[in-house]
Amino acid sequence: MTEARPLRVGISATSLNTAHLRGMGKYLLEMCSQARPEEGVAWTLFAQDARRPMHLPSEQPVTADIFDYPGDRFSLWEQVGTPQRLGRHRLDVMHYAENTMAWWQPCPAVVTIHDTIPWEMETDTRWQHWYWHRLMPAAFRRCAAVVTISESSKRDILARWPDLEPKLTVIPHGIEAAYFEPPNSTLPASLTTDLAGARYAVYLGGPMQRKRFDWAAQTLATQPDATLKLVACGFGADARKAARQALPHELQGRVLFAEFLSDAELLALYRGAVAVLYPTLYEGFGFPAVEAQAAGVPVIFSPLGSLAELVGPLTTLVPAEDLAAWSAALHEAATLTPEARADKAARASAWAQGFRWGESWRRHLEVYRRVASRR
Repeated sequence: MTEARPLRVGISATSLNTAHLRGMGKYLLEMCSQARPEEGVAWTLFAQDARRPMHLPSEQPVTADIFDYPGDRFSLWEQVGTPQRLGRHRLDVMHYAENTMAWWQPCPAVVTIHDTIPWEMETDTRWQHWYWHRLMPAAFRRCAAVVTISESSKRDILARWPDLEPKLTVIPHGIEAAYFEPPNSTLPASLTTDLAGARYAVYLGGPMQRKRFDWAAQTLATQPDATLKLVACGFGADARKAARQALPHELQGRVLFAEFLSDAELLALYRGAVAVLYPTLYEGFGFPAVEAQAAGVPVIFSPLGSLAELVGPLTTLVPAEDLAAWSAALHEAATLTPEARADKAARASAWAQGFRWGESWRRHLEVYRRVASRR
């Protein structure tokens, strides 16, 4: 009996070709890592910059094709260079998993559109406007399947391109298995020193305007407990410096800016917090809303967009522009009794089981097989 040929899947993986993995990179790495040997998937990951590290899944049959091509990733590398490379790998499916894709599709193509934020932003040049508003919609119409990550993103996509509905599948993201395991990590020594034993809340999102770091800082400033601190994550070196300098005098020393945290360190940060402040105005998915609850931590956010789909036992919902409500929610979380928090944490952990990467991968594999079977 001859052995079945593997399902050969390519991924445009520039988000894995970086020093530090962020949202899209984690998504790609988890998708590749979840495949089991008996499923017979062989991966080819395409990236652009050989000078940067390439994060690859362990114990998986993976080929990394890292090549340069004239032009940035929004033009020739994506639109010409990558399609030219596909033939040599004899792929069954090509997955463009980072919101954009090539118009030229030599093999069946799948695209993940995480959200429609790029189409809502102003473009600087005519080329960029043509790329986002002409080329990308034309490429989406040519592909075999579209994946998105929430019902909210699905609504936004169909509001722009209703003809994509027959090929559109919603597959929510997952969170790491470590969130369902006993604690085995600690905070960086420098952050532990800076906290000096103080209780703290956590803000995630960096300096991006829609994430609203300023709102989180204002919420902290209203707290009756002047010893409560805020650990802010997601800021690069320059952004940390600028944000620190812009803090009002009364918050100097109370807001700490964490440098890049590993996944294990972020989990330790969650577990030690009194609450997570997540004042973002829009997310395609919203990892912190699930991660915080899986870690047993109250999370405060507004039910905007996809966040309305992530309400669990440790969620406190507040109006986006009601500072008094945010202040009260943080104070309530900070004064929650250990017994009450433990009860909610147990229920939140059970709720978060619905967001495992294994389930997300299973549904992606269904899409790959369906698309490959039509070839």
